[in-house]
Amino acid sequence: MNLVKVFLVLSVLALGCADIATTNKFLELGFREANPVMEAAQATFGEWWIIPKLGATLIVSALLWHSKNVYNIALVTAFLCTPVINNLLLIAGAN
Repeated sequence: MNLVKVFLVLSVLALGCADIATTNKFLELGFREANPVMEAAQATFGEWWIIPKLGATLIVSALLWHSKNVYNIALVTAFLCTPVINNLLLIAGAN
């Protein structure tokens, strides 16, 4: 088992949780969701919108776990940092 792969997949799970936490914070500040799929989930499920978000995060993690190319896993992990960084910048700018 490749420790880098384990670290990256766990990072994807942590980034999913960070995305949920930061999204909830900026929604409290009066912003709206930019992702139309998650916006629809929020409109449909209300405060339980995190269930489909966590489900999507788990599916992505499972797919990455089965990948044999660590570089592709690292690329996806880096890409998943983007919404968290964006949310943090929005929160910082609102304060």
